[in-house]
Amino acid sequence: MKTIFLTDDRDPVARKLVPMLESKGYRIVSNCLSGEPVTASCRQVTIELSESGPLTEILSGLGDSLCGVLHPMPPFRAGALEDAADRLWEQVLDDGPLAAVNVAKAAGEVFARSGKGSVVFLGDLHAEKPTGCAPFYSMACGAVQMLCREAALDYGAKGVSFHFLQRGVMDTDLDRKHSRSNLYSAPELQYPSGRLQRAEELTGLVSFLFSGEGNVLNGADLRADQGLSMYYGKQLRDEEIEALVQKQKEMAQTPEEFVHGPVRTQSMKGRVALITGGGKGVGAGIARVFCAAGMKVCIGWNTSEALAHKTLAEIKQMGGEAFLFQADISDREQIRAMVEETVLRYGGIDVLVNNAALQPNLFLKQYDTALFRRLWNINVGGYWRSLQLCLPYLKKSRYGRVINISSIHGKRPTVFDPGYAMTKGAVRMFTREAALELAEKDITVNAVELGYCRIEGKTGNYLFRIEKPPQTVLNSPNPLSRVCEPEDAGFLALYLASSEAATLTGAGVRLDGGSMMV
Repeated sequence: MKTIFLTDDRDPVARKLVPMLESKGYRIVSNCLSGEPVTASCRQVTIELSESGPLTEILSGLGDSLCGVLHPMPPFRAGALEDAADRLWEQVLDDGPLAAVNVAKAAGEVFARSGKGSVVFLGDLHAEKPTGCAPFYSMACGAVQMLCREAALDYGAKGVSFHFLQRGVMDTDLDRKHSRSNLYSAPELQYPSGRLQRAEELTGLVSFLFSGEGNVLNGADLRADQGLSMYYGKQLRDEEIEALVQKQKEMAQTPEEFVHGPVRTQSMKGRVALITGGGKGVGAGIARVFCAAGMKVCIGWNTSEALAHKTLAEIKQMGGEAFLFQADISDREQIRAMVEETVLRYGGIDVLVNNAALQPNLFLKQYDTALFRRLWNINVGGYWRSLQLCLPYLKKSRYGRVINISSIHGKRPTVFDPGYAMTKGAVRMFTREAALELAEKDITVNAVELGYCRIEGKTGNYLFRIEKPPQTVLNSPNPLSRVCEPEDAGFLALYLASSEAATLTGAGVRLDGGSMMV
């Protein structure tokens, strides 16, 4: 009898799937974190997912009968970005991205020994669509979606497949309803079938993925939502269409005079920007462009003092106004001090550019818990904490703008750094959630998704760990045949910070010379 290990029995959809999978002949072993047995026949174990060691021991003990691991998303925890506490952040980090990494490492290594096995991440639409009320949950979903792609590349050659399943809205989700999103407003009417999706309807797909016949779908995002995400409106009957057409004709006979809004003019002089990681690389390019446009800039830096002073000297030489501030953005109090110094010097903050990031370039099995926490608290937590601490001043500004510097690796896996790709998947969803939450405050939030950019070097000078066989690169990896420079990112960021971009929010603008197309 084939065995499936359920990593977390708190998920109501996973609990409903268990008896259906048992009816198909699978034996289920469940990690009992809820305190309630799933079924009478389901074997219960209890382990923490904060480390991969205990999980590896459990999976190894199940022997050759183990064919799959089912890993649900963490519990749905609501909480606005503006006032969320660090405790909530730590809860979601432990239950979400960190647990998923440990599951992927343990399952990947165990299955690689036998050359077969599947991992199914049971997610939902919030890997792509913001909730409006639970941003950390969406960020976790986006991160795990990227982990699935990374693990598929890492372990695919060893016979292990990974799948990310985006389910639709079910009856257990209706308490998620929030005014910022329409997804949970009468969701049954948004399904082509006119009814909510049932957990049991996923049984056939999940069983197929664990059968070994679904390996061809390795790394795939399976949107198993029965058409919910495609909803645009209700198809009218012929008589309803005729009535609507007649109404439109009547309105056309007495048209209202259309008045254009005022033409926006761009003037950035005097606006204040705070740029994290602004001392070198992409951040420095943005700082130079901003200062050339007349903005005042706080250049945040942490590890590259000489390059930060070089950037400031270049800005001073061109007549720009800026100052340096050293801050580790994984530390809330250091960010607070940087924000307060910016406000003291310049009177406020109009633009926040979240740029500082770490890219260790390690394979999945090389990550330990401490490094993963450090990475997550800089690349994602630093963005959130900087936004939270700048928010009182962004709300006072007439031009509140947040620009998150991200990467094409928020969608395309890297192979050489799954941890980094996970953080960029999270930043993609952080951008969308923040855009929803802050729209009522007239603050826009957008992301720049960078491809390769010519810079002095990344923090830590980590080496790349892959190479492409020359036979696979017959054409230029960049259709424009020019490398992105830091100032290119600066010009795009300047537009996103301008009045002309007032209606652009929640967007991810790819700046990669077209490399994602080839």
